[in-house]
Amino acid sequence: MDARETGMLLKTGAMLSLMLCGCAGGGGAQPGTSTPAPSSSPPSGAAPKLAQFNTYQTQGIIGENDSTLQFKSLTTAGNTIWVGVTLSDYAGVHTISVTDTQGNVYTRLDQKNDPAPGSQSVAHFYAANIAGDTSTPDTITVVWTNENYKGVLAAEISGVTKAPLVAHGGNIQDALGVGTDNVTSGPLAVTSAQAPALLLALSMNTSGGSSDTGGSGYGGPAAGSGLTQVMALWDWGVNLATFATRSVTGAESVTGTFNAPDTDSYVTVAAVFH
Repeated sequence: MDARETGMLLKTGAMLSLMLCGCAGGGGAQPGTSTPAPSSSPPSGAAPKLAQFNTYQTQGIIGENDSTLQFKSLTTAGNTIWVGVTLSDYAGVHTISVTDTQGNVYTRLDQKNDPAPGSQSVAHFYAANIAGDTSTPDTITVVWTNENYKGVLAAEISGVTKAPLVAHGGNIQDALGVGTDNVTSGPLAVTSAQAPALLLALSMNTSGGSSDTGGSGYGGPAAGSGLTQVMALWDWGVNLATFATRSVTGAESVTGTFNAPDTDSYVTVAAVFH
């Protein structure tokens, strides 16, 4: 073997050694390191967000049986759906449940039945780790008997864990006077391990607008300190409810607070997801 052949063999051997040990620049994993496996959970520190929502209501005194509402866009597998509902309970308290076209399982969190002069119930539900849609947006069905003044709010939350519920609560405040941050869901505790999180709150003036029992004519409360008002909804003479959110970045006792526009009756429900 001549000198040129010997040199080529040595060069080839060196290149093979570099490739096998991963020392050459380019794509090889370095010694002592590993490539992390993909995860279906949100990345550490990811904050839950309101992905989309939609609302529905009956036309005042016109009653109906079950109520349906369809999301405007496809929902995503692994997300959470939160549903808030209301209906008149002037003739008696109703049993309420929720289903959807994905077959997700909904858990009732709170149902608050406000007696006269409001005579209106407000409840909320959630489904975790939803199946998601492939071609047609999910349709929510609220199962309840015939009644009037029915309203539905459905919200999809992204960036949540598979067991997203942190806390929930509901509160009835009758004959409450006008004021700032005086309409409340009550405190909901969030630990540092459960943050970041997202508070969703719905507050309704049950004796405002027009109703079976007359109504004061005033509308729903406005979002209080620290909350972002998403929308006013359920227009029966005037919008009677307010949907609001708040991002929670650390451990705290968080409360859904609203501002009462007049001396009326209010029902507030809230839930925190992470």
